[in-house]
Amino acid sequence: MFKSNFEFPTFALALKIMDSLTQIVLGAAVGEVILGKKIGNKALLLGAIAGTIPDLDVVFTWINDDPIVQLRTHRAYSHSMFFHLLLALPFAWLSHRWSRVEGITFKRWYLLWYLGFFTHALLDCCTTYGTRLFLPFTNYQVGFNNIAVIDPLYTLPFMLLLIIAMFFKRNNVVRKKIVYASIFISSAYMLLTFVLKIKAHQLFREQLAADNISYTELNSTPTILNSILWSAIATNDSALYTAEFSFLKPATPIVWTKFERNLNLLNKFKSSEIETVKWFADGNYFLQQPHPDTLYFFNTKWGRTRFDKTDAKDAFMFYYIFYKEGDKLKYKAVTPRDFKMNEAWQHLKERIGI
Repeated sequence: MFKSNFEFPTFALALKIMDSLTQIVLGAAVGEVILGKKIGNKALLLGAIAGTIPDLDVVFTWINDDPIVQLRTHRAYSHSMFFHLLLALPFAWLSHRWSRVEGITFKRWYLLWYLGFFTHALLDCCTTYGTRLFLPFTNYQVGFNNIAVIDPLYTLPFMLLLIIAMFFKRNNVVRKKIVYASIFISSAYMLLTFVLKIKAHQLFREQLAADNISYTELNSTPTILNSILWSAIATNDSALYTAEFSFLKPATPIVWTKFERNLNLLNKFKSSEIETVKWFADGNYFLQQPHPDTLYFFNTKWGRTRFDKTDAKDAFMFYYIFYKEGDKLKYKAVTPRDFKMNEAWQHLKERIGI
């Protein structure tokens, strides 16, 4: 049971660990497929390491805790499929040089490391955060928004089957069947999330039409820890609308909550940092000006954190505050310190319908 007065930084760390676990499991599966017959569980280990390396860009957060610098550096070059082509070379060379196993070519080692890196980035592309897969040719954020950053139904069966496979010898046909079963099940679930997204997106579009809401952009994404409850963000030049839909509660009406975007405020507050946050939000944002020298920038690309709230600071608990001090425009990222996790978890379950 979560404590009701659970601090969010602790929760965020737990989510990051779970996210890393997912990438470790995927990388381990890649390692097993490429070299499992040759080196057994060492292939799982090396694949897991390969699946972890792209996220080592978080080291920059230890060097520089500026939240906007972090937006610029995370999921950037370490997640580029072209950079992976180069990054895999030294790892493959060292593996080939140090390996005592005969018959493993440099090409095979290269394939293990490259696919370990690349599948990490490809999985990240399925989430909402956005992954700059095509750097340095474009800064475009690839985000299919079909699976939550943390989804136990994807990770846990995948991980448990790989753990079971570890107890069989590398040439045992049962080991091979278990590994391929783990890949098939996880991949089938991933495909299912695309199907669910298409259906949810269509329902959101139909409801917008029924409610006579005009929009220029509509984004849909699963909520945290599941693929049953989906969130939508619809925008036009003047307003942003958000709503949710659960496949377990299809009779519950899709109700849109409106937030004025106040885009004219961007003319009063200009900086490279604001441009970075705009780029990252990818159109999913609105602004508020509580004081003449203060701007609230609400990035809404993940949908509402609390579905029962309509006040901006309660509904979207992650936002940026830009404020003027003399001639300088400063900023800070707001994250909840006194986060009632038990209450939020209970509300999430009720909204999902479990």
